[in-house]
Amino acid sequence: MNTSKNIKDKLNIFDNYVSNSPRIIDFLLKFKKFNSNPLVDIHIENKKYIVKIANTSDEIFQIFRLRSKSFKKGFIKNVKDFNLENDIFDEFSDYLIVKDKDENKVIGTYRLISSVKTNNFYSESEFNLNKIKNLDGLKIELGRACTDKNSTSPIVFALLWKGLLEYSKRLNAKYLFGCSSIFCKSEYSGIVFDYLLENDWVHNKIISMPKNKYMPKIKEINRSINISDIKIPTLIKSYLKAGAKICSFPAYDNDFKCIDLLTLFNLQDIELKYEKKFSQ
Repeated sequence: MNTSKNIKDKLNIFDNYVSNSPRIIDFLLKFKKFNSNPLVDIHIENKKYIVKIANTSDEIFQIFRLRSKSFKKGFIKNVKDFNLENDIFDEFSDYLIVKDKDENKVIGTYRLISSVKTNNFYSESEFNLNKIKNLDGLKIELGRACTDKNSTSPIVFALLWKGLLEYSKRLNAKYLFGCSSIFCKSEYSGIVFDYLLENDWVHNKIISMPKNKYMPKIKEINRSINISDIKIPTLIKSYLKAGAKICSFPAYDNDFKCIDLLTLFNLQDIELKYEKKFSQ
């Protein structure tokens, strides 16, 4: 008997039951802190998808469930693994989502924290953000980016970016920033940073240091590793291609086993072709 499969099946049944009960959803969300009053409302729609800022209990619930499945390690080990991924920063956040219209299902999301609401950001747990905070203009931190593994496609990412640009314009934001993650060993930190320098993807004026807890151990850095051995996520490649800059030395998150890089967008520097592509 496959115990793991049985637990997974039971949890999926329970998940579906909860997801279809508005009363249970409202009850579970009472134990979570989140913002239910978005700064702005956007709504972009085509035949299959809707891009919007989440504003209903069902949408918030689906976001937290999607994040749990994406970020919680060891998902489906026991029934206790049913959870809603949530932290203290959700209290100041808006949530950009892509929904599948036929299934009424959230299949992609970004958490957006604006400097209009707070001067405390998730990235600050890993990096010194003083130089970014001191930049003129409104800033938006991007985080908790994830998509449903069964629905991931370039179209979903493109729609998220289209919504992100619209949201930024509505707030007259000047900068986007956040942590970009590469899932690999700590010893790969050196070769990753060399690769970024070689391709002129590191900011020439802003460079932040990781906090002590997140500093890669020097003795683990192995510069003999080839960059081709490391899988650079498509999302990070898209950021860099569109004009983003890395503005930190690598941090290493032992909990998620990944290198984190502080990434900065000056919205005025986004290449015109991307502006046209995502604004159509």
